[in-house]
Amino acid sequence: MANALSDDDSVAREKDLLARFYEYTTLHPDTHWVHWNMNKPSYGLPAIAARYRYLFGVDAPAAIKEDRLYDLDFMIESTYGSEYARHPKMRSLFTLNGFYMPFFKTGPEEVAALANGDYKACENSTAEKASLIARTLAAFINGSLQTANSVGRMEFAGTKLDAVAVVQVLGERMLLVERELSHRYGNRPTIRITDEFDSQDLFRSMLRIFFENVQPETHTPENSGASARIDFLLPDFELAVELKFVRPSLTDKILGEELIVDRQRYSSMGNIRHLVCLVFDHKGLLRNPRGLENDLSHEASLENFAVTVRIFDR
Repeated sequence: MANALSDDDSVAREKDLLARFYEYTTLHPDTHWVHWNMNKPSYGLPAIAARYRYLFGVDAPAAIKEDRLYDLDFMIESTYGSEYARHPKMRSLFTLNGFYMPFFKTGPEEVAALANGDYKACENSTAEKASLIARTLAAFINGSLQTANSVGRMEFAGTKLDAVAVVQVLGERMLLVERELSHRYGNRPTIRITDEFDSQDLFRSMLRIFFENVQPETHTPENSGASARIDFLLPDFELAVELKFVRPSLTDKILGEELIVDRQRYSSMGNIRHLVCLVFDHKGLLRNPRGLENDLSHEASLENFAVTVRIFDR
């Protein structure tokens, strides 16, 4: 271990840090390393090795084995897709999951702190990121990680299903269930879906198959002097579900405006992190449903509040 170094000897500090890093990798060759994008030639582990070679004039004493490296960003993207969080993804993902991060600094902020000699700020930020990456890995493994398109997995029939995906599939199947209800043995009386309230009752019944705790018609805080009601709240997943039914007066523009208002109301409640808006357009009144889905989901989402929009037009 090197002796204490003066604050102005930055090169000596860097050499000491690199020497201790590679001392650890040499003594622990079978360690598994979870990292965040530390595999790029311009930065990360290859850049660290190149810096060691430049400062010491020899190759780094021990390279970390490829089969011991796990890029958490890549792992999450492989499961939840490339749009699992807004850029910058690390900070956005931590925020979506409600992680407390008082010392977090972005890359440019850490560079500025280092240039100003504020080594403590760099140390605190780095240590906090390492801790939060560990928490993120644990949430990813146990299925509780929240992303821009997921609130985690739920137990059902001995397996785990993504809660947001389940809600979307139920919306997709609701018309088929409505049609089945109209066919009963011997023309017996049946439930008829004649308006939006009937549809809400049906959807609530379908939710009960998968979710034990379903709270219907939850009131939101007042906005411009009036409160509104969320169709359904799934508190175990901090998930709100809103049903919208397209009619000639509900244009693309109005739908987007309503969604922004919904987002403002729901995000202020404190117990909701994700809103799923299911839009039923079985008559095909909306002109570009797929593009509208993507645009509304992106425009309505915040760094700490995700919005998923699905339009059912057939």
